[in-house]
Order: sequence, then structure tokens, then C-alpha cells
Amino acid sequence: MATEPVLRCVRDYYWGCIYCEDVEGYDGDYDHLSGGGPFFAVDDQVTIQVANCRVVDSQDADVELTVYVHDVPVPSSDHASVIVLPSGVLSIGDADRFDEIFLRPGRWLMQVDLDPRQPEEARWVKFYLSPADPH
Repeated sequence: MATEPVLRCVRDYYWGCIYCEDVEGYDGDYDHLSGGGPFFAVDDQVTIQVANCRVVDSQDADVELTVYVHDVPVPSSDHASVIVLPSGVLSIGDADRFDEIFLRPGRWLMQVDLDPRQPEEARWVKFYLSPADPH
């Protein structure tokens, strides 16, 4: 199990959401997502509500995002969904900026922990990615 993150960044999110999808699959439409806040998912997209820098005090606007890649799922998490990555490249970010995580093409289990857990308040977000169909 990997202990070092593949991505760690601290920044604000103007739109109050972190979008996760295949780098080649973005269509800008998030109306089809299902689930209750702060975690929304379908096969090809996951959206997580976080602190919105337009509505929180500036000292509370930064969100720390950390992403780990593991061979097997972590024992538990606040939220989980399988995401399909045909290109094998996960785009994670928002309309202003995104990062890319290079994985292998296929289905990935995305487990997410939030602190705090309330919608639109999360300031610490941890992603744990593992193959959904291990070979």
C-alpha cells in the first residue's frame, strides 16, 4: 500500500466543488449526477462540495486535497463510488484549474474522506484510488 500521496495541493475553490472525471470525457454537464451532498457520482464523474471561497471567510477558504493510489481499497471511507477512466487519466480540480493523475485505463474505486463532513464546508479532502477490477 502506497503511503506517499500522488497529489497534494492547498487552494481555494471558487465554485465550491471538486470535479473528478476522465481527462477526455469532460462535457461540462453535471446535472445528471446522483447522490446527496457533499458527494455526487455517476460512472464517469464524481463531484464533491467543499468550502466555497465566495461564501466563507478568507481564512477558511483554502482546501487541502490529498490523493493516494493503492492496490486495494482502504478499510473504510466517508464516501465511495466507482469511476470509469477510459483514457486512464483522472482530471481533478474545478473550472479554474485541474491536475491530472495518470493511472491505467479502466474502472477505479474512488474512496473519499472529508473534514468537516457537512456539505459546502469540507476543508480537508482525501482521495483513495484503487483498481475496481484488480487483475
